[in-house]
Amino acid sequence: MTVESAEPGHIPTQPAEEPRSARREATRERILDAARVVFAEKGVFGASIEDICDQARFTRGAVYSNFADKDDLLRAVIEREQRTLLDRITGSLDIVDSEAAAASSLDVAARAIVNRILRSLPIERHFILIATELELHAARRPESAAAITSGNRLFRARLAEAIAEAMGRIEREPAVAPLQIADAVLAIGERSFRLAMIDGENDDPYQLAESVLPALLVALSRPRSAAPA
Repeated sequence: MTVESAEPGHIPTQPAEEPRSARREATRERILDAARVVFAEKGVFGASIEDICDQARFTRGAVYSNFADKDDLLRAVIEREQRTLLDRITGSLDIVDSEAAAASSLDVAARAIVNRILRSLPIERHFILIATELELHAARRPESAAAITSGNRLFRARLAEAIAEAMGRIEREPAVAPLQIADAVLAIGERSFRLAMIDGENDDPYQLAESVLPALLVALSRPRSAAPA
């Protein structure tokens, strides 16, 4: 769309974007669902628009009427995944505060915190695959990393904040930067989930994380310092 030249002093106004209809929004969500599956199963580079059309059972025209190209579709998938994660972690960790405060011991409190964190993450095959694939895509194409890392920063910061708040409820404080604790928790949690997905003998996605993380949270915290006078 071109903007016609205006008289001096006149500021042209852009037409407001029309809200998507319910039908169009449903189509868009179905395409995103299909893209998520295809990106997870075939990888970002291996996936094609045709694959996504087949998965969604839509024509190329339906896809291109909602997304400019595969990169645009990938950005939309990333944004939706990150919104979902942030909403889930925020909703779940709001409960951690009261559970930690009611815990009968430091060990019980640490386990309550870990339990809420782990169960705020969607544990299913495509979630694990798409998270791994997006990180690999960012490593392979640094120019595309910004869309992934910006959402990750928000998620990690919210998790770090919640962990520090929960520690405060049991008169503890982080012994290292809260963000480092959040990264350690996520790394062990993700490894726990992946092991369960590929290890035929152990299909409990929480086993490694629940064995290690409570002790880690205790080790990375200390009694809260007295407030300055």
